[in-house]
Amino acid sequence: MFTSLTSLYPLLIPFLLVAFRVMGIFLFAPFFSNSSIPANIRILLSLAITVCVWTVVPHDAKIQPNILTIIVAIAGEMTVGLLIGLLLAAVFAGIQLGAHLVSQQMGLSLATLYDPSFEDQSTVMEQVAFWIALVVFLSMGGHRQVISAIVYSYRTVPMGQGGISPEIMLSSLCGALDASFHAAVRIAMPSLVAFFIATLVTGLMSRSMPQMNLMTMGVTINLVVGFAMVMVGLTAWALVSQQSFQGLNHALEKLFAL
Repeated sequence: MFTSLTSLYPLLIPFLLVAFRVMGIFLFAPFFSNSSIPANIRILLSLAITVCVWTVVPHDAKIQPNILTIIVAIAGEMTVGLLIGLLLAAVFAGIQLGAHLVSQQMGLSLATLYDPSFEDQSTVMEQVAFWIALVVFLSMGGHRQVISAIVYSYRTVPMGQGGISPEIMLSSLCGALDASFHAAVRIAMPSLVAFFIATLVTGLMSRSMPQMNLMTMGVTINLVVGFAMVMVGLTAWALVSQQSFQGLNHALEKLFAL
């Protein structure tokens, strides 16, 4: 029975290497690694993407059939998928960080919900920012861009060649963290300025009218100002997300020559 499959054995190692490169995305990329999606669905989706990628990439990798060489090749392949997933996760994390700063100033940081995307507690504002960013990501075709990055990564990182060098990976991650912090500042800064002005006005009122209990009114003022800034700034959150993902696409194009 198995003797008729001997012609397929040389294709098994290239298929496994492609599978592990694709699997790196499903470990960190927020859309692909969402734990609210059943595990069997994610496994089937990764296998389907692996088959599609495997049919279009070259299979000329010369891998010695021993365990140590195969393990080193698999580790190198996973670095490519992990780098793409980490770059994408950094953008989402920056957007959520900006929303977290807003919710903290509003006094909503104590009211947390379970976020299945990151398997952690998060505020309502963080989840709103995450879903806005996810809608923008999908509407821009970001999921197709990620798969294209996997396909075109074989131009710069051939199969079985040891993966991405630590220098390139470190510089890419530093650039992603810089873009993530920049997105967080752009989302949170208008609201933080409004909170600062509201706090300054409240302090002036407490000095001019000591009989008013502004300590209890401060929480209400922050909530009103926060919700007003969120309603005004939802469109801006989407624009910041769009520009952040455009920057991510440019980084992937530069990294893998898309």
